[in-house]
Amino acid sequence: MISRQRLTGRRPPVKYRVELAPAVFAEVRALPGHIRPQARQRFRELENEPRPHGAKELRGKPGVYRLWLAGHWRIVYTINDDLQLVRVVRVRRKEQSDYEHLDDDDND
Repeated sequence: MISRQRLTGRRPPVKYRVELAPAVFAEVRALPGHIRPQARQRFRELENEPRPHGAKELRGKPGVYRLWLAGHWRIVYTINDDLQLVRVVRVRRKEQSDYEHLDDDDND
């Protein structure tokens, strides 16, 4: 049997586990109805690609990334490549987000 890697020249994708911080559940429920499904879809996409096109590391916050949703909404998350873990720490409007106050615990 020929492996997928040998046929395509690429390794099969590594799946990351996506974990939502406790506050994120309430933040997702509070999203406008048209944004909520997009956020859930992004969470699923992060399993396969934790650094998708458009994701940016936050300035002054190494290891903390943001991914835009529709409007001014964004997902803020961390990546632990060793554990293959994406931890979503916030889902908020940009104007309401104060990233200076992210807990150190959110960076695990």
